[in-house]
Amino acid sequence: MLVLLIASLLPAGLGCLFKAIPPCSCVPIAFKTTEITCKDATDANELEKSLLNLQNQSVQTLYIIDSSLMYLPSDVFKGLEVQKLHLINSTVQDLTESEVAFEGLGNSLEVLIIEECRIFNGFNWDEFRNLRNLVTLKTVKAGLLDIDSDIGDIAHLPLKELHLTQDSISYIDDRAFTKFKNLMILSLKRNHISVLKRSMFPNPAPKLTVINLSYNAIDTLPEDMFMNMPGLMSILLAGNNLITVDQKTFSSVWSQLNKINLYDNPMRCDCRMKWILLMKSPKNTWAECVYPPNLAGSNFAYLNADDLKC
Repeated sequence: MLVLLIASLLPAGLGCLFKAIPPCSCVPIAFKTTEITCKDATDANELEKSLLNLQNQSVQTLYIIDSSLMYLPSDVFKGLEVQKLHLINSTVQDLTESEVAFEGLGNSLEVLIIEECRIFNGFNWDEFRNLRNLVTLKTVKAGLLDIDSDIGDIAHLPLKELHLTQDSISYIDDRAFTKFKNLMILSLKRNHISVLKRSMFPNPAPKLTVINLSYNAIDTLPEDMFMNMPGLMSILLAGNNLITVDQKTFSSVWSQLNKINLYDNPMRCDCRMKWILLMKSPKNTWAECVYPPNLAGSNFAYLNADDLKC
């Protein structure tokens, strides 16, 4: 009898208090914590009813996958405490039918990932404004074409990581990220970015440790690009069109870096890089010469001064 009693209490103790109603299912993953997956949702009312049945539960991760909806109803998340929300391979006209998206998650949501989704009306960053505990925002193949000044509408959030990746971003407003003083990681990898300005980023940027600009279309960087970034430890620029490592651009942070990745750039190792030999290279230096032919494949951190001719 005691065994049966304990067994009957386990589901509640582990978090899934009620039998799930499609399209959502609930899986206990830790003591009083659950993972909810909503798949193939096509009716907003059914989604809302399904999640309503799972209210008053601590949810570590909520997945909305392979769904097609007009919008996410403003009440759909009320009564839930969700730490991480993933929207994956889904289509919506808009993220909300009201002025604020993800209502009800303002005090709990820490991580928001939007991956391979189509939002027909585009991103209205102001709709995210009430996510006052959001520390990580990540979009992957989400249809972004540019980063306008309106992204500043979420600069007041405690964001530490901002990833806007694998899209078609080709334009960034001159002051897009200026107000994001708490950012530690900024990733814009795998876009179509060709022009960067120091004014786009916080100045100073006391907490910024990682900038990932890999696989864009960058052929030059401004001389002041990394000025006033005292905590910067990683610069990732692989897969661009850079031909040299300019001293005026990199020398202000070179000695503090732990990692620099310049692979897959058409690097021309000549006398313009002699300054590198006078400074301690980052512990993880990933870069190879492409030109001249006699240095092709050489890691430029290990070159000799005699190798660098003009």
